[in-house]
Amino acid sequence: MVLCPGVPPGVVNIVFGSGPRAGEALVGHPDVPLISFTGSTVTAQRITERSAPYCKKLSLELGGKNPAVIFADADLERCIETTVRSSFSNQGEICLCTSRIYVERSLYPEFLQRFVAAAKKWKTGVPSDPSSNNGALISKEHLEKVRGFVSLAKSEGAVIHCGEGVDRLDLPEPNRSGYFMPTTVISGVSDTSRVMQEEIFGPVTCISPFDSEEEAVSRANGVRYGLSATVWSRDVEKVHRVAQKIQAGLVWTNCWLIRDLNLPFGGMKNSGVGREGGKDSYHFFTEVKTITIKH
Repeated sequence: MVLCPGVPPGVVNIVFGSGPRAGEALVGHPDVPLISFTGSTVTAQRITERSAPYCKKLSLELGGKNPAVIFADADLERCIETTVRSSFSNQGEICLCTSRIYVERSLYPEFLQRFVAAAKKWKTGVPSDPSSNNGALISKEHLEKVRGFVSLAKSEGAVIHCGEGVDRLDLPEPNRSGYFMPTTVISGVSDTSRVMQEEIFGPVTCISPFDSEEEAVSRANGVRYGLSATVWSRDVEKVHRVAQKIQAGLVWTNCWLIRDLNLPFGGMKNSGVGREGGKDSYHFFTEVKTITIKH
């Protein structure tokens, strides 16, 4: 089927099906030379194992547990506005969303108060309502998973400042049984908790204070993921220093999700293998070949 003028039949083929019935066949077929995959780290591990006998090229864009490091000299107004957006956009179902916020201790009380107040204004509702910021999560199973992380945090003694278990959503009658979840802010979670270590992929973020630059970097790097991060400070030298030390494929400073599609995109550690975008995509989807001719 020709999808658009200039694309010959067979160049683009769309195969619908589940992982075991469709993806497994593609990954394990000797005539498929490379795999570009976006999804969970667990699925990527299966792809790596299944494709290993064929030495396929892999580009894997996987999960994240993205930190924000906020220093006391940050532009607080802009920082809070942007960090609320980076934490909760698209119900938190963006691999680049901020799920761990580390705030310098002298700023922490004010930041927490103002951030929670701003998060409460982030409206979860039906997409037909123009005042809604978020809609429903992708499935009932995922909603239960995200709620499970909040329940775990509560059982470990964390404080739920707003959101799940604290606030009720004002939804129209037909939508009350939908997979809606309010924006949720948690504090008092240990860095070793699953809530701080695993990707939640929902409208949930955790806030914690830090005392030094070294501590902030260490804790930001203290997970198995390394997709993206944000750093907030007016000190240009500090911003450069911290951004270089954070183990992430993308680091935004005093902003979030500003992208040029020509720039490399991808993560470190369990957040992926390879880079895509611009020349990086060109190099992945082609092979460099050397031909030597003696004349």
